[in-house]
Amino acid sequence: MITVNIAGRKIEVATGTSIQHICDEHDTPVTFGCRAARCGACMIKVMSGADNLSPAGPDERAVLDVLAMSPDCRLACQATVLGAVTIEVAD
Repeated sequence: MITVNIAGRKIEVATGTSIQHICDEHDTPVTFGCRAARCGACMIKVMSGADNLSPAGPDERAVLDVLAMSPDCRLACQATVLGAVTIEVAD
């Protein structure tokens, strides 16, 4: 099991669990729009453990680039947990 800290809550998950699934299963402040790396509504900020998330794919990277987000931001609908990570809802 891996610990994911989302907005101050510690949630235990299995390796390979998507952030979207974690947010769907637990009451988190992450908001979803399209769920397909198109809208950017589910922007999260990775506070620690960025290397413990799946790499950003081309669709996610394109949205992050268009929105001019900092390198520590990801889309919750695209990121999968590979190890311990701490995330916050991006501003």
